[in-house]
Amino acid sequence: MKLIQPITVTNSVLASSNVTEDDYPEWSAGTTYASGDFVIVTGTTHKVYQSAIGSNLGNNPVTDDGANWVEISATNRWKAFDQRLADRVQNSGSITYSLTAPSLVTGIAFFNAAAPSVRVQVTGTDSPGNEVFDEKQSLVDDTEIVDWFTFFTTDISGFVTEVLFTGMAAYPGYTIDITIGDGSGTAYVGQIVMGKALTLGETLEGTTIGLTSFSTKEVDSFGSWTIVPRAKSDPVNYDFAMPASAAGRVKRILNSLRDTPAVYFADESLVSSLGAMTYGFFQDYEIPLRKNGVSIVQLEIEGLT
Repeated sequence: MKLIQPITVTNSVLASSNVTEDDYPEWSAGTTYASGDFVIVTGTTHKVYQSAIGSNLGNNPVTDDGANWVEISATNRWKAFDQRLADRVQNSGSITYSLTAPSLVTGIAFFNAAAPSVRVQVTGTDSPGNEVFDEKQSLVDDTEIVDWFTFFTTDISGFVTEVLFTGMAAYPGYTIDITIGDGSGTAYVGQIVMGKALTLGETLEGTTIGLTSFSTKEVDSFGSWTIVPRAKSDPVNYDFAMPASAAGRVKRILNSLRDTPAVYFADESLVSSLGAMTYGFFQDYEIPLRKNGVSIVQLEIEGLT
């Protein structure tokens, strides 16, 4: 049972990207906007706003109270860091980010991705051009291939949507280069979360994965169904064991994340095969105290949508 303490990606962290930030025109104080017009603000919030009124002049969408502008989403480039998994970055061919680590990074997780592969490279400040970490993982889902028949008949068109990289040591100032996709088709990713990976305990049998759907399904008196697709989340209920003497440490870690979404995963080997990783938050927890021995903890994580 492990987690990644997330680092907030700011202008000083995101050095460059091949995803352009030109979703809509940049807001200008001297331009009059009609009701329904869209603008972006790239200098500070990196958000998309829609005008709620006609003859909208001189109203800054960043400081507006909602009377003149409605915040719609992050810009396409910054959707990877907005804590919304369903609203994905998309780019033709591949998605690249170059990030400057503001503090120690030992884990990076990707959610709601759709691309043939993801590559992470880390370069130290004392060795420009020489990567201290370079790993590429395939996202092609070939789990249906179990014999020669399925090898020749399976249509490999789906992708593993979650991928995890650990074992790196990107110290402050190090460059982290991310490449999603191989240059063909359209690459997607819902969220990129990086930070320091920490171990809470050993994952036990009894850990469960699931799905919470927010779609609505209604049937009328004639038996006709109306389905409105909406977002979903991936809750995970973790059972894990830890030394009773570690209760104070685990409590401090979890308490620091009580209002912060984080990445929780059972074990590196179980992420791609079982999907035992989620990005979300816990409601509460209890740690049984033992004078000696092992404490068994249950931790329920609500996944973000």
